[in-house]
Amino acid sequence: MSPPTMLQQADAHHRSLSEPKNGPFTYTDPLSEVPTLSGVDTSVDGSTPIIDMEGLLGPQRSEFVKQIGHACEKNGFFAVKNHGIPEMKINNMLDTARDFFHLPEEEWLKFRSSDPNSIIRLVTACQESELNVTFGVRTHTDPTLITILMQDDVPGLQVINDDKWIDVNPIPNAVVVHVGDMLQALSNCRYKSLLHQATVNCEKERVSIASYCYPSDDAEIGPAKKLIDDDHPAIYKDFTYKEFHESMWRVKCSTAKRLDLFKAESD
Repeated sequence: MSPPTMLQQADAHHRSLSEPKNGPFTYTDPLSEVPTLSGVDTSVDGSTPIIDMEGLLGPQRSEFVKQIGHACEKNGFFAVKNHGIPEMKINNMLDTARDFFHLPEEEWLKFRSSDPNSIIRLVTACQESELNVTFGVRTHTDPTLITILMQDDVPGLQVINDDKWIDVNPIPNAVVVHVGDMLQALSNCRYKSLLHQATVNCEKERVSIASYCYPSDDAEIGPAKKLIDDDHPAIYKDFTYKEFHESMWRVKCSTAKRLDLFKAESD
């Protein structure tokens, strides 16, 4: 697992969305791609599946595994509690990330890297923008096996559930696990890569830390053989992660369509 990278959803100086100010390029996208809060279903209650890791070592292990599988199939994500990471460590990590983004910009630039494959990378590219079209992270899926997300107490993460956007409100001392593109391919589309986005909170900054779990470049990805039969033909052909990663830069398409480039040919 790669060390965590920091995702800052809102900068400390973003005091108001009503006044045009310069904002980081990372937070700006065309208006057509900006999600609207009016499309979020706020009526959904208890929408985040919660998995208690204590069950992994207990006599109900098989039931615990079924719960994870069901969450991956139906939701594409779940929250984990009793995961073994001390609450103090999570809070210290989030505080460190927050403190970093409160430093003067010249301090940020000391960590700037032009290497896109750097394990820990700070995105510092900026251009003129106005914060009334600034929202955070556009709709996407992750090109990972799984993504593990730690977030503070400020809402902002949204996911698709039953064709509706819903808020994933933070759960104290829990981490969120997303299904990524590679796990969708390995499961022959049984597990769904999570379509999600993050919005900027105009009243309070939001900090989250994501750990991305990737295969090695030479890893062969494709549907597990046990999941393929006459009734369930292979949806994807075999490919290496390097081939998938290169296609991300070579072909311009929605992140939700990346795996379509590797679909198996139908007879």
